Amino acid sequence: MVAAAPTFAEIAAALARRMHGSTLVAHNLSFDSRMLSQEFGRIDTSFTAGSGYCTLRATAEKLGVACQRYGIPNPEQHRALADARATASLLARVYEVEEVDGSDQGWDPCRIGYIDGSGTPRTQRRAGMGVHSNEMVRTISKAHYPYSDEAMLAYLDMLDWALDDHVITADERRELSELAQDLGISPAQARLAHERYFDAVVAAALRDHVVTSDEHRLMQQIAVALELSEVQIPDVTDLPSVNGIDVGTRVCFTGTAVVDGTHYGRDELEHLATRAGLQPVASVTKKSCDLLVAADASSLSGKAKKARQYQIPIMDAGDFLGCIS
Repeated sequence: MVAAAPTFAEIAAALARRMHGSTLVAHNLSFDSRMLSQEFGRIDTSFTAGSGYCTLRATAEKLGVACQRYGIPNPEQHRALADARATASLLARVYEVEEVDGSDQGWDPCRIGYIDGSGTPRTQRRAGMGVHSNEMVRTISKAHYPYSDEAMLAYLDMLDWALDDHVITADERRELSELAQDLGISPAQARLAHERYFDAVVAAALRDHVVTSDEHRLMQQIAVALELSEVQIPDVTDLPSVNGIDVGTRVCFTGTAVVDGTHYGRDELEHLATRAGLQPVASVTKKSCDLLVAADASSLSGKAKKARQYQIPIMDAGDFLGCIS
């Protein structure tokens, strides 16, 4: 697909003219900034990303899921131009729905050193490829990220891309390892993230209560790609019942809950929520959070105060665990 595409050096000057002094927007800004910094570094040009705006951080959802929630069409997922356009539309919708005031953000613009280049670089444009038919992408696209932590969101977003062709190559594995290191994610944490990501994929496949032979095969491929040997792949089973909580509900957690003598931290609660088909989010906002789960429903924490201000329901952790068990 990229064999006839221009090299980065060929487009660097034109790209720098467009980016310098502008605010960068991306779905997974930390990764894109890292890649741009490496590429400009290879041609001995300084690059500073600035503060920018990350729609992944704002929504805590993969691009396809976020676009679906905000009513943005993006039939060609994992295609650079289509995803860039979808991200731009998502930014506009997040601004509109969340009533974000850009003038108050204090964003620092992107800065790039001078590059000697003129004229229009060689480019290659392609017609739209239509709906992406990759079964793996369709299965994974339904899965919710099992963490609300920003670093884990960035890591899992790149894992989505790596799994686009059903395998993770040695080069992709090395890049993921380097990314995890840059994000402060240890090998043990990355492996746990792979396990929980796999659980989220299984939960997504089970959303219609049936695992087809194709889905079963795909889950086997995902397990192999993630180097998970001790996982159970269901044949036909039901999702855990979520009484009164809709699948896809965005849930924020506050405090450490103690239920029947067992301690549940945010990490464990997010994992259980994801297995039930729910979407963990890191903060309580007017339009991007549907439910707050607290150790005590009468909590006076900052998140609980915001939830009451925005009329977002608050559920006791014990009741929540009862709903998803």
